[in-house]
Amino acid sequence: MTKAKTPPKLKKKGAKFYTKVLQDYELVDVHDLERLQMAGKCLDEVAEIEERVKTDGMFMVNRYGATVEHPGCKMIRDLRMLFVKIIRELGLDLEMAADSRPPRRY
Repeated sequence: MTKAKTPPKLKKKGAKFYTKVLQDYELVDVHDLERLQMAGKCLDEVAEIEERVKTDGMFMVNRYGATVEHPGCKMIRDLRMLFVKIIRELGLDLEMAADSRPPRRY
């Protein structure tokens, strides 16, 4: 399909995703390629934050002594939602569903 150069800003996961999508889908518009790059960046950032959360732990003790969720967990959720929205916007999640029943007769 489309053979475009992987953007240098993308790291391992994002670059792999970018390349795979371009192999499977015909994306040629500049805005679609930019969205695809944003999706790849989301994957890279999620991987980076997950490593940090793994190191620090999912929960932390705040200055008041209360156990709270690591701030990275919220960032991961937000980035994953953004990724899903970008994929939906690009139309990469659409598949033609098989008809589960025959059409009605009139």
